[in-house]
Amino acid sequence: MMLIMNVYKNLIIVLALFPLILFGCNKKQINTPETKKVVRKLHKIKNEDIIVIKYNNGIILKWNVEKNQLIKDSNYDEILKNKKKLQAMLSSISDNEDIGVKVCTKKTSNLKKGDIAFIFLYENQKIYLFSCLKLQFDVMNENCKYPDALLDYIEKNRQKVQEQVKKCIEL
Repeated sequence: MMLIMNVYKNLIIVLALFPLILFGCNKKQINTPETKKVVRKLHKIKNEDIIVIKYNNGIILKWNVEKNQLIKDSNYDEILKNKKKLQAMLSSISDNEDIGVKVCTKKTSNLKKGDIAFIFLYENQKIYLFSCLKLQFDVMNENCKYPDALLDYIEKNRQKVQEQVKKCIEL
């Protein structure tokens, strides 16, 4: 009886270990999932993607052509802290100098220095569009952070917009 028990015990052990010996010791990686490293390609900002815009009083802003937005750097922050530079930006809204760049919301022409000055003040909540311009710009393109037709309106009414903004902003 003891002999039969030992035979069954050995048979069970062999049957349990047999698949491990057959498949487990094989160095081929048949059923193992491969992990691949995913390499993300980061969009590197090229020099031609950045345009430097120079105003009076040593004001310098940078525009990212690819993303259609101002670049927030030390110059950007310095303007916010300086009341005279903010006044100069306000006076620059009427500047019609062409920068030579298309922007996502401006359909009629290229971006102008005055547009950049307006965008700077708008981004920093110095201008509230409806209360200041008495117009509602509520149509937004999903790929642009500025309301549709806003920059076209400024293009056609630079002096009027500058006067309205002067009345709205306390500088």
